[in-house]
Amino acid sequence: MSNITGFRKRTAAVLGATALIVAGGVATALPASAGPNCPSGYHCVFSASIANNNKHAFFSSDIDFRNDYFDVYGNVVNDDVHAASNSSNSGYESHYYRDLNYGGGLLFCVNPGSSVDSWQLPDDGIDGNSDSDSKAGEATSLRVRSTTTIPCF
Repeated sequence: MSNITGFRKRTAAVLGATALIVAGGVATALPASAGPNCPSGYHCVFSASIANNNKHAFFSSDIDFRNDYFDVYGNVVNDDVHAASNSSNSGYESHYYRDLNYGGGLLFCVNPGSSVDSWQLPDDGIDGNSDSDSKAGEATSLRVRSTTTIPCF
């Protein structure tokens, strides 16, 4: 076999293997992409839906949302989170809790490069009432965590 023919066969094999790897889902091991409507490296919350620009961006954990405010309308973030987006570029999950200092139980979590919109979170329509079935309008703290086994959005 000539060197050119051998080179072409090896190149075709490598390209084919590369296509299989990408098609097989290995591409998910690459750094996380940005979540929607959230700057790179941040964990964003929204007072309505992800398409709404009334958001607040966290760079790291926050044990108390009572002193955080949404960008557009200036309303307090505490008990007013109805959607979230994770643009971590270091693979950190966003874990949202019902009470201060990660208390009251985990409400929901969001994987890097992912999001949860308002229609995906159960909502009883009354923010901050601690209804055990409601997830929207109940978050009071955010814990940024390395990858866990907890199922997240």
